[in-house]
Amino acid sequence: MPTAFLALAALATVAVLVACSGSSKAAHPIATATPPSAACAPARPHAPGDTTDTILSGGTTRAYILHVPAGYDGTRQVPLVFDFHGATSNKEQQAFYSGLSPKADAEGFIIITPDGAGTPRQWNFLGIKTGADDIGLVRDLLDHAESALCVDATRVFATGISSGGAMSVGLACAMQDRFTAVASVAAMFRLPNCPNDRPVPVLEFHGDADPVVPFHGGAVGGLPSPDVEQATADWATADGCGAAPATTQVTPHVKLEAYGGCSGGVAVRLYVIEGGGHTWPGAAIDVPLGTTTHEIDATDLIWQFFAAAPPLAAAAR
Repeated sequence: MPTAFLALAALATVAVLVACSGSSKAAHPIATATPPSAACAPARPHAPGDTTDTILSGGTTRAYILHVPAGYDGTRQVPLVFDFHGATSNKEQQAFYSGLSPKADAEGFIIITPDGAGTPRQWNFLGIKTGADDIGLVRDLLDHAESALCVDATRVFATGISSGGAMSVGLACAMQDRFTAVASVAAMFRLPNCPNDRPVPVLEFHGDADPVVPFHGGAVGGLPSPDVEQATADWATADGCGAAPATTQVTPHVKLEAYGGCSGGVAVRLYVIEGGGHTWPGAAIDVPLGTTTHEIDATDLIWQFFAAAPPLAAAAR
């Protein structure tokens, strides 16, 4: 696996615009309130497991992996999670690195893991006209999934790392009417022109020794990037949360900054990995981009966060 597959080429662009596997893993449960699933009639069956497919979007053929969980029968609505790779990576590497498929089989949700565009692959999460229309790609993929599969349109989520994390956060602005909640690893921002039509649950994991995206802000590709705590606070303000987060030392090297009192029962959370690098907490492999903590498991915590998020109201769609 290429050692540079998590590089954050795309986040340098957003920085400019913002500026103008061990038993020691700790569980930090989040209370869930998953609603009962509705029926699909007629049924929309699909074989379980991974399928690599393509979709024509914006005049370009784009590839993605569809993971349908074990036990899916097409009769009951299930959640959908988009999983985005980092710059220079690809869908296969991200599917392995995030480890979401076993979680999907255990909890019963569908995953779409697309390929970015360009050389190297990355995500045009701002919708810049000179780049690939990745927002349009996600919209097309979501439309297709909701028509072909028994998807709960009130529980659609996005996650990813680095450039893919930025894509997830970008969707919380660009497709606020379609995404219930987002979770990012090693990329956090909130653009000044982000709509504030509804409170959006946002979760971030970030190492305070990240060598690619500095935790306290700084140069990314020669351009400034935002302070992670300030960017998280910006989301908390937009979501009507309390002014200051409650800080908990979850494990010896991981603390949680959790905002309370948010509008609509949403949550804004930041896991700070002390000494952590540009890596996915709890990943099965340790990439050479700083320390990978195994005190927490981002995959487990992301799904807990998604499962606890209030379903998207019909009025928002």
